[in-house]
Amino acid sequence: MNESRTSKSIKNARVALLYYLIQLALSFFSRKAFFDYLGSEILGLNTTASNLLSFLNLAELGIATSIGYFLYQPLYENDFKKINKLISLQGWIYRRIAYCIIATSVVLMFFFPQIFAKSNLPLWYAYSTYIALLFSSLLGYFVNYKQILLSADQKGYKVQQYVQKVTIVKTIIQIFGIIYTPFPFFFWLGMEVVGAIVAALFLRQVLKKEYSWLNTDVALGRKYTKEYPEVLKKTKQVFFHEVTNVIVTQSSPLIIYGFTSLTTVALYGNYTLIVSKIGALLCAMFNSTGAAIGNLVASKNQERIIKVFWELYDSRMCFTTVVLLCLYHLTNPFITLWLGKEYCLSNSFLLLYILLTTVSMTCSTVDSYISAYGLFKDIWASVVEVILNLGCSILFGSLWGLNGIMLGGLTSLVLVVLCWKPYFLFSQGLKISVWKYFYPIFLRYCCAIFLFILTNAVFTYLFPQRIDSINTWLKSAFYVGLFSGCLSFVSFYILFSGFRDFISRLADLYNSGKSIT
Repeated sequence: MNESRTSKSIKNARVALLYYLIQLALSFFSRKAFFDYLGSEILGLNTTASNLLSFLNLAELGIATSIGYFLYQPLYENDFKKINKLISLQGWIYRRIAYCIIATSVVLMFFFPQIFAKSNLPLWYAYSTYIALLFSSLLGYFVNYKQILLSADQKGYKVQQYVQKVTIVKTIIQIFGIIYTPFPFFFWLGMEVVGAIVAALFLRQVLKKEYSWLNTDVALGRKYTKEYPEVLKKTKQVFFHEVTNVIVTQSSPLIIYGFTSLTTVALYGNYTLIVSKIGALLCAMFNSTGAAIGNLVASKNQERIIKVFWELYDSRMCFTTVVLLCLYHLTNPFITLWLGKEYCLSNSFLLLYILLTTVSMTCSTVDSYISAYGLFKDIWASVVEVILNLGCSILFGSLWGLNGIMLGGLTSLVLVVLCWKPYFLFSQGLKISVWKYFYPIFLRYCCAIFLFILTNAVFTYLFPQRIDSINTWLKSAFYVGLFSGCLSFVSFYILFSGFRDFISRLADLYNSGKSIT
């Protein structure tokens, strides 16, 4: 990756990291206000409605991934004509998907009396919440789809700068509106719609400024499907993978609601909020390398491709280990201080949820390389993952409740994400022995497990007292973060060459401004 690509990757990471930190802080105030002034029932309803919509929301159906894959070359060659055709093709397909979502949503809303039968809220709450969220989602199909061009061109930070600013302002207004307006629920819904419209308008202006030559014609999309049949072929393959991601990530709240109540869904949402926001910070640090990985794979320098793979994998796993160690020891005390002890779930649930998150986060490097190689043909794996996830979650949930649902999700991730996907990448993409992945990964997970056992013993000894104030929580967080960070960084640096190479590249970048990839 040349220096300009490195500079863009760093800028993407820096901007995304900044806005995620702001959003992270705001989200806790927002959720606190939601609990206090609207109640856990409405919050649970919102979570459930969002997950229902996610099953229909196909903005990441595979079209964006497929179009992005085909945009790299024309962007490099400044082939504006081809870019306009590809974006027009994307818009044409998105519009048809939007029509299907609208029709399906109408049918789905007929079943709301059965879906929300356990709720004590008036049914119009569910309808109004779903319609507001649906409107925001549809803007992605009719207006915002062109932002894929910014992402493929490594200018995703421009999307962050405008869209996240709108989101931050909207959230602040919503917090005050929920507290001080006489109709907080209507105010919250109205701001969701207004915020989506304003963000779409800003994004449109950014695209006009950055790509004055962008002139798409959605009406010609059908014609371009014949000109670029390979796009549809890749899209069909990615479709199954993306639908799997939606089902796997969004089914848990619905299954939890089926076995418990909306209140439990809201409590589960507290943990999802915390872990997802922290996970988003890690994604902000590493996801900007996606286009760079594609460029590296195109170079066909096998030795460098593998070397960079382990640099990215080890660095991500090290940071993930630190974060998840901190989450295990600090999440429940934080929720107790934030909302109250009655909003906490068990430590066993937290451990299972963290294990589930660990698998997802540490395997992101594999996903990036799979996308770079265009390896989407294993659609059967998506079907297997869905069957395993839903089947095991329902079965184990009926036996062990909430913990069983988490265990069911973990089972599908271990078998498909942790085992199959790396096997597929190393055998079909890198075309080297799969044992060059599984043996090193086994050692890395053993290291992570050892670090967990060690830190748990140390923190149990150091902090036997209850964390009952912000000051004691901040003090504990400092020591937990410092000890976990130092121990993990030293362990990974000594044991794993990929992390040593990553640190060396950061040092080179700092000292001489050279490329890190």
